[in-house]
Amino acid sequence: MEEKEKQKNIPDTLNKKILELKKLVAIMQKDSEGHGYDYVSEEKILLALNDKMIEFGLKLTPKFVPNTLFSEIVKYENSKGQEKTDVLVRSEMQFVWEDTFTGEKEIIDWALVGQQADGSQALGSGLTYSNRYFLLKYFNIATSKDDPDKIRSDIAKEEERKKLSATQTKIKKTLEKLIKKYQTQEKIYNALNTTEKQFREDYNNKDKWQDLLEQMELVLKEEKDAIE
Repeated sequence: MEEKEKQKNIPDTLNKKILELKKLVAIMQKDSEGHGYDYVSEEKILLALNDKMIEFGLKLTPKFVPNTLFSEIVKYENSKGQEKTDVLVRSEMQFVWEDTFTGEKEIIDWALVGQQADGSQALGSGLTYSNRYFLLKYFNIATSKDDPDKIRSDIAKEEERKKLSATQTKIKKTLEKLIKKYQTQEKIYNALNTTEKQFREDYNNKDKWQDLLEQMELVLKEEKDAIE
């Protein structure tokens, strides 16, 4: 029974499933350091995604495009004036999303570049770097040194502030319409079945704004319907 209930909540298309994955990694905290900068590791992203991918029956496969994998020797002088020799590996790639429940697929063209003193290391680091940046850019992951929960909380507060501000603006505009219609404040209060004191209290209490607005809009609508 529980398994059937879980299956009901699984999105029915590949795109919808991927959007659900995006919610898991919308904001991630940088957890690794290397080459003088902080970053989100591939492991952290995959750990956030893997359980849901398994639940949704999703498979992500990186593939080399045939005949595009090349390597070359690169000689250069480092910052200390020493001569160095590296192996540069590059290839065109594709990342293939597959819904194993339905067979639906999405193919994204990508690329790989890796450079190390050893050829196998160059390929390995290139694959890791390519995969990490594919996930970061494909899901548009916002990275930060701050705690993601704090960022989400700040975003939610800002959205609530905007919502309240928009509601307050609507109240003011609706009040202007009522003033034009009833001419006096006393008539407005009577139409709203309230008192001046209660109206002012509600007007200054953000928790009452939505109810007040709905009541004002209802009075306007009733008057309009009566005229028609």
